[in-house]
Amino acid sequence: MATTPYETQAIYNLQRYLRQLSRFDPDIPPVDEDGIFGDRTRASLSAFQQKYGLPITGTADPDTWAALFGEYLASVEAYTRPAPVYLFPRFPTDYSVGPGDENIYVGIVQLLLREAITLYGQDADLLPLDGVFGPLTEEAVKNFQRVQRLPPDGRVDRVTWNRLARAGELAQSRYSPE
Repeated sequence: MATTPYETQAIYNLQRYLRQLSRFDPDIPPVDEDGIFGDRTRASLSAFQQKYGLPITGTADPDTWAALFGEYLASVEAYTRPAPVYLFPRFPTDYSVGPGDENIYVGIVQLLLREAITLYGQDADLLPLDGVFGPLTEEAVKNFQRVQRLPPDGRVDRVTWNRLARAGELAQSRYSPE
């Protein structure tokens, strides 16, 4: 049982590390993060020690701490969602891309459109990924805008971009276990 605030915080940390590992490893029993080093925490820690070839003591000695913290960091890196990248220009506020434009934003729009097209069960390969806002891209934008109940003007402004980004997130979530 913890007797100082430092010991209690150490137990919380230990439980947080074990809980993270247990989310993705069925060999590590989950624990509550309650700051109490009880039977469930001891069992989870012992399972961790067994799995990683450490002496099975059910206590957090320095070797166990080092291994546990290392595995926790690796798990967080492996399973944390990628950080978002904000690409659409902030200024001017009325920026848009449309027919005739050739730039990286058009390529990203095409990529997002392809993800959205896939969501609707259509063949995304019909839309090129060439960074050129041609007739096929314009028609795909208009179709997307219609589905989203936006004015189908064939230009990608901030509103259409944000809807495309959300559709892209939805499409990507179909590929992740979370």
